[in-house]
Amino acid sequence: MTIAIRANQPESALRYTLTAEGYDMPLGFSRPDGDGPDPHDYFDGALGGCKALTLMWYARRKQLPLVSVDVDVVRDASEERRGVYKLTARLKLNGDLTEAQRAELLAVADKCPIHRLMTAVDVQIATELM
Repeated sequence: MTIAIRANQPESALRYTLTAEGYDMPLGFSRPDGDGPDPHDYFDGALGGCKALTLMWYARRKQLPLVSVDVDVVRDASEERRGVYKLTARLKLNGDLTEAQRAELLAVADKCPIHRLMTAVDVQIATELM
């Protein structure tokens, strides 16, 4: 799979469009240099989105009464330049769930593929000219 990032206009060096799976998403810098969303937003959003989708998939498979999941991802990038990037995923589980089911879903949330990718996988990146 290839994700394409293209300048919206050649003279618009800070406004891009990211295209994945046929969907276009805006890409830029966050304020004050641009109006975003920026690459960090997509990184953080990937985590939250993966947790929500993973929980919904799991709940349907296990026939749990989960109606929907709201996720807020809170970023603390204050130490990013020192190699520490902190994300907190806050989950709101909507549905008539028991405490045991809520605990089960919380444990599953940490097993979503993006969480694992961000924390347990050796990601290797090569940069080359086209």
